[in-house]
Parts: sequence; structure tokens; C-alpha cells
Amino acid sequence: MYSRKIKLLRALLGNEKLSSAALMDKLRISQRTLRTEVREINDILNRENIHIHSLSMGGYYIKKEEKAAVQKQLDRMIRQTKQLILPETPHERFIFGFTWLFFQEKPVSIQRAAEELYTSNTAMLRTKKKMQNTADEYACIRLETSKRGMWISGTEEGKRHVLAQFINYWTYGSITMERLMTFLFDAEHYERYTAFYQALPELLLSHGHRLADKSVEGLSLDVFLSLVRQERRFVLEEGPEYQGNACIEDICAYWEPFGYTVPKREKAYFEECLNTRRVLYVLDYDYGISEECQTVTEEFLRVTDRKYHTAYMKNPELVFKISVHIAKMLQRLQKGYFETNSILNDVIKRYGKEMEMADGINPILKKRYHLTANVHEVSYLAVYLRAYSSRKLKAIVLCDLGEGIADNMIRQITNHCGERIQLLDKMSLAEYRLNPIPADLLISCSRIYNVDLPEKTKVIYVDYLLKEEHLKKIQDFLLKSK
Repeated sequence: MYSRKIKLLRALLGNEKLSSAALMDKLRISQRTLRTEVREINDILNRENIHIHSLSMGGYYIKKEEKAAVQKQLDRMIRQTKQLILPETPHERFIFGFTWLFFQEKPVSIQRAAEELYTSNTAMLRTKKKMQNTADEYACIRLETSKRGMWISGTEEGKRHVLAQFINYWTYGSITMERLMTFLFDAEHYERYTAFYQALPELLLSHGHRLADKSVEGLSLDVFLSLVRQERRFVLEEGPEYQGNACIEDICAYWEPFGYTVPKREKAYFEECLNTRRVLYVLDYDYGISEECQTVTEEFLRVTDRKYHTAYMKNPELVFKISVHIAKMLQRLQKGYFETNSILNDVIKRYGKEMEMADGINPILKKRYHLTANVHEVSYLAVYLRAYSSRKLKAIVLCDLGEGIADNMIRQITNHCGERIQLLDKMSLAEYRLNPIPADLLISCSRIYNVDLPEKTKVIYVDYLLKEEHLKKIQDFLLKSK
């Protein structure tokens, strides 16, 4: 960054000469830093056969005959600074700073990080605290600090996956992605990334891989960031031997025209990343699930059925999908990978019972592998359990305007809520008074009176044609019901 260099040149251009003490006070830097800045500026100016001169008694100046040429270089530096992508909010400063730190080979001071992000030391200290808290969420990295500064420690494989996962989670579907990529690399690298991201779904489908959208972007980032880190000489440690994979070969072939030659260790890493990403299922497709993973799945669902009186083990489709998910989850946990769920808070709030059920996977994982699934992984399992819940809420439609209106109401309710509701009957209020069938929900067009309703029965009042807001009331009740 040029901010301090610009201030130094402006000061020297505005004065015949300045002492070291005056410059140190003006820029609020040490003498050692001042000497470093002058040396770096001279490295730039020497290309034009001009430079900052030093005084024998201490201090610096620019010759009068060179000031015009120095001013020209200063203007160029200012133009370049204006073209830079810089964080505009504390949130962006956190995202930019955390990811930038992954690409630093040596510890960096708070002052240097503040200069890189164009902020104050005080603001950078606040950002560092947030970065520290974030790093603590990942098992495979640490944010280390010492007198020399701060740095990210961990295996190269772990750093790559955290970096990809962090960017995917914090910038998914937003302009922040473009700004961050341009800040870290440049506009050309970002264009290459977006082109690859757009080409990847078709490439994956040609090999039978159907990934969830967020997993497509995650894999795109896995590949792109690995190539950039390889370019910057960050090398993967020894790992599994690459046996060959047609999909991975096509991914690597995509990048060859850009000058990237992918070694076998990198290809093996790409294959690991592909295998851990969440999928859109194809029933009866062979996902290569081991017998051990199937055993873990069956133990988990049997324990759940026994404890919560459910019937998940009787649903072959759910058993299949859970076994695929658990197999991929185990690979993530064993590698120290981290899969975030962007709707975690909503799942916790609305699916409390299923979260409790899903957490039952952890005693099994601890016993077998000494591993623990974090709340994000547990929440994904909870969503599966909720989606395949065998219990439907029982409802009765009360309508006093005849069969046609009642049938129309039933059709709309079934279309909007069919998987979670069992419509027992359609009745008039007079009929219901004579025979109050037990139900979880009464959907009524008119006010219910002179009926002793069970405590658990909920009444939702609607109009005869079921406006959208009334259908939403029914849906919300079904979602909140345990």
C-alpha cells in the first residue's frame, strides 16, 4: 500500500528539507520504519533516475531539479491507490483481513495489517479479536500471535479448506465476493474464477455428480484457491496417492490454457474436496458407501426410533440419504473440514426436537471414532429428520357453504401443505357439535361456539376462498408444531 509513502513524498515536496525527527513525528513511525519507507520509495524512483537524498546530519530532501519528476511519480501512486479495492465497512474489514492473512508467509504486525486495510491500529485490534474468534471455530487452524506479529498456523490442506469454506459462507451470492477476490488477487483472477464457476456444473453433471449450489461454489473455491496458493508457492504436505479420476482430470484440463499444471498431490486434494461436498441425490446411484457407514446410519436411526417413537428405519429412501450424508460428514470430520449451514439459526429455532434427535449421532461418533459433529453438521441431519417425519397433523375443515366450497378448500390446503397434514373430514359446524372428532387443527370459515375443544386442538380461521395469507397461517402452524 502507498498511503504512508504518499504522505512522506508530499511532505518532502512541500519543504526544502526535513529532519528525520520531523518526519517520524509527522508519520508517527520509528526511525527504522522511516528508513525502510525511504528505501522502498527509492526503489520505485530509481527507475526514473531520481531519488530521495539524505542529509549528513540526518534528514531527507528532494533536489529542486528532480521535484517535477518526483511529483509525476507521486501522481501515479495516487492514481493506483484510487483504483484499489478497499474494505468499506467493519464487516468487510474482517472478511478482507482474515483471508489476506492466509497469504502472508511471515507474521504481520497490527500496524502493517492496518496499513493494508487502510484503517487505524485501534480498529485493526477490534478486527483481530473477531478474526481470533472465527479461527477458533475451525479445528485445523489457529490464529497465532507473538511479538513478531500474527499469523495463521495449521496444515496447508487445512488452511485451503478453511479459506474456501470461509469465503463461501461469508460472501455467497453477494457483491462482496467480487470485491474480496479483486482485493486479494486482481480483476483478471476474479474473471477466471467466475468463468470456472459457471462452467463447473455442466462439467460435474457430465460425470454424474449433482452437487447442491453452495457445494458447487465451495468446490469452485477449493480448486481456484488451491491453484492460486500453488502459484504463490504454498505447497501441500504428502497425502493420499492419486489413483486417477476422470472428473478431476477434466477440471485440471480446464485450467491448462491459463498456464496451470496440476501435480498429482493437488489432484488428490481436489478429489478429497469433491468427495466431501453435499449432493443432490440420485436414488439407487452407487455413492460407494462403506458397510461401516451404513452400520453407523442404522445404529443412529434405530436409537432415534427407540427413544422418540419414530419410524425412520422403515423409510429406505431416508436410510439411503442419511448414509450418504454421514459418509461425507465423516470424511469432513476426519480431515478437519468444516461445512457451515447458512440457515443454522432458523433450524435451531424451528426444529428443536429434530436437533435433539440429530445430536444422537455424537455418542456413536465418539464411541467409534473419537469425533464430534459440530452444531452445523447436526443441523443438516435435523433437516433430514424433519423432512421425513412420519407424523402428520390431523385436521378437519369446517365449512357451512356447501360441498363445492369445502372441496375447493381441501384441494388448496393439500396442494400447499399435503406432506405435513392429514385432512380427516369436511364438516359443517352443526355436524361437528354432534360429533367432535379429535384433531390437531380445525380450519374454519365461521366462528366456532358452543363446542368443548380439546386443549391441544388449534383453530385457524380463514375465508372461503383461502387467501394466500390464510394458507401461510396454516403453513406456519405446521412448521412450528412438534
